[in-house]
Amino acid sequence: MLPQLHSQRYQEFQQVLKQMHETAAAQDLQFPRLREQLQELQQLFNSQIVILSSDNLTPEYASRWQSLQTEIYKQMRLLDIDVMLLQASRSSATSLSRAANLRERINTLMVYCQTLLQL
Repeated sequence: MLPQLHSQRYQEFQQVLKQMHETAAAQDLQFPRLREQLQELQQLFNSQIVILSSDNLTPEYASRWQSLQTEIYKQMRLLDIDVMLLQASRSSATSLSRAANLRERINTLMVYCQTLLQL
């Protein structure tokens, strides 16, 4: 089981992800708002999630937690790239495709958070 501090931080992270997903799914995608939410998410990740440790976890949970933490880190880097690619889109077809990729990446991050919260 995750310590309470871990759970609180992952819940907060997941909430920002949900807001970002809603922005990315809107018919009239507001790119400045999406960029703002990405910055908020990155700040939260760097100041609250990265600093968490497995010290208070049992070895069984610590290994699983570390794997998921690593995956979240990778997905966060890719999320930044997805947003840049979306911004660089020139055609509506490309924009739609990249927005779908962005939403899928956000979904993946939310699944990782949910998995961690169930540890």
